[in-house]
Amino acid sequence: MKLQNTNLLTIRKRFLKLIALAMLVTTGTLLGSSSASAAGDASRSTGMFGITQNQTARLSVVRDDPFFRDDPFFRVELSFVDGEGNILSQKVYEIAAGKAAFLDLKGRDVVGRSSGNRVQMRAIVRFVGTPDTRQAENCIPTLEVFDNETRETRLLLPAVQKLQTPTIE
Repeated sequence: MKLQNTNLLTIRKRFLKLIALAMLVTTGTLLGSSSASAAGDASRSTGMFGITQNQTARLSVVRDDPFFRDDPFFRVELSFVDGEGNILSQKVYEIAAGKAAFLDLKGRDVVGRSSGNRVQMRAIVRFVGTPDTRQAENCIPTLEVFDNETRETRLLLPAVQKLQTPTIE
């Protein structure tokens, strides 16, 4: 009985190692292909979402550069736009390796411009610079909508979707 348990444990460990290796290879392949295409992506965007007068939308971005390369800063533009593409709020930041920035838009500042007691919008992160200086692969954007009074999060998008830009050849 003891011999069977030992064999089962050995088989189980080998199987788990094989799965881990397969995941590592798959991750490496995906990261390699996404890094190559990330240089061409100029921005990332959310879908439409709404906030009320008593809420705030916060678009955050962190530069997660584990190797702290020699390039001390890169530029990123954070924006909120309405359904027509009109800019509701926008700011450009220079972000150092390992640092973060955010842009807040309070509902009371924009509700009333449109009909009703909510405003529909989307968030955009645009990487400023040439393809050589953009570092979109090291930039992680998030979107949060929170209640102004209780500070409770009402919506959280952990990553902003990539916006497909046409390639001209």
